[in-house]
Amino acid sequence: MTTSSTKIVNTPWMRLVALLLAVLLAIVAYFLWLNTEGWVSTVGERAERLQKLTVSDEVAACIDKRSADIDAMVEQGMISADAAEQSRSQARSLCYDRN
Repeated sequence: MTTSSTKIVNTPWMRLVALLLAVLLAIVAYFLWLNTEGWVSTVGERAERLQKLTVSDEVAACIDKRSADIDAMVEQGMISADAAEQSRSQARSLCYDRN
């Protein structure tokens, strides 16, 4: 004879396992909550650092202009798509170096 799944689930051992799992999850949630308060206070500082790492308007304008020129050459069939990707990479480097 086989035992039905409802008999296994309703055994005291399975209830104990479920209770231990619930307690464990509650402890993990509590520690996450404790660490979140410290993390939230540093979000502003990290945002300021990230703002410093963004591209300036001059560099963005340079990259956009050179990319438009490269796209125009691709449309005219003067260069291939692979050469265009390499040219865009070189244009980005050039714009970063100049500005």
